[in-house]
Amino acid sequence: MRVSQPSFRQSLPDSVLGVGVDIIRTERFREIARRAPGGSAARLFTPDELSDRRINEREYLASRFAAKEAVMKSLGCGMGDISFTDIEVCRMDGGAPAVRLSGGASRRANEIGALRVLVSISHDHDYVCAFAVALGRAGGGGDDDETCDS
Repeated sequence: MRVSQPSFRQSLPDSVLGVGVDIIRTERFREIARRAPGGSAARLFTPDELSDRRINEREYLASRFAAKEAVMKSLGCGMGDISFTDIEVCRMDGGAPAVRLSGGASRRANEIGALRVLVSISHDHDYVCAFAVALGRAGGGGDDDETCDS
């Protein structure tokens, strides 16, 4: 079977190591968006995420937050195990979302043998849903192949 998306031109690693999904109401991010980039936004989002022109849009922030939670779940962790700023949501050349892992998130990915984490985000005005899949080789260490554009 042939897949037309550029991000799938490379062969996928052999195993799905974990999946995660998160859905949230965008309304929860009204106040965070109003105060961004100060306050709680600095604990949840990286400097690059906070520098995006859409930072004052609650839908933008909610989508990044949901993606980070989905990634944590795909790595078998919860909110207290990995810092939100250790997961950065960015965009690939074609605009598709991608994640860059650092710190505790990167260590956890290596522990479980994850080579990469794929993420998908969908939203309308009131809700955001994110889905993440950790891919790699069960029982093997991963490498640091970054797929995000700065």
